Amino acid sequence: PYAIGSIDASTLRSSGPMVNLSEAMARVPGLVVANRNNYAQDLQISSRGFGARAGFGVRGVRLYTDGIPASMPDGQGQVSHFDLANAQRVEVLRGPYGNRSGGVIAAVSAPVRAGQFETGLDVGQYGLRQWRVSAAAPLGNGFEARVGASGLEWDGFRPQSAASKTSANARLAWQGERDRVIVLASVLDQPA
Repeated sequence: PYAIGSIDASTLRSSGPMVNLSEAMARVPGLVVANRNNYAQDLQISSRGFGARAGFGVRGVRLYTDGIPASMPDGQGQVSHFDLANAQRVEVLRGPYGNRSGGVIAAVSAPVRAGQFETGLDVGQYGLRQWRVSAAAPLGNGFEARVGASGLEWDGFRPQSAASKTSANARLAWQGERDRVIVLASVLDQPA
């Protein structure tokens, strides 16, 4: 009975430079993602009207990263820490889910099947400069690890709208026959 949408890794990459989740979320019916290009406030996400009155951030929609809640106890959350470059998919459940009337947005990291190293560089209008680097490897006995870092510099298209952002993510996972353990660490620096 749930309306579920899924955006895969190739769609995330082809939607834009992966600066914001808003680039790919336009494909999900019933979801409105307001990108005001104000990095101090993050995105405003509304699912079927829930969360539309939030001045900033995400309210009324539960956020998950690899099954780990990313919403605060008061229900507010931000998606700026989602590691879009290393995501296998982003799932969106529209409709009631527990105490969240608007549903769920869940980022799911890609499993590590082989050792890999990836870099990326984006340059665009209004002084957009973005870099990404990530490395991943299976460690044996069900363990896998992934680390990544990215940086963004943007001059903005209006006065006083310049922004910079640096983030780093580390993920250590173990998969057993019936159990799974994931340890995530994220650092986000967005000077005001």
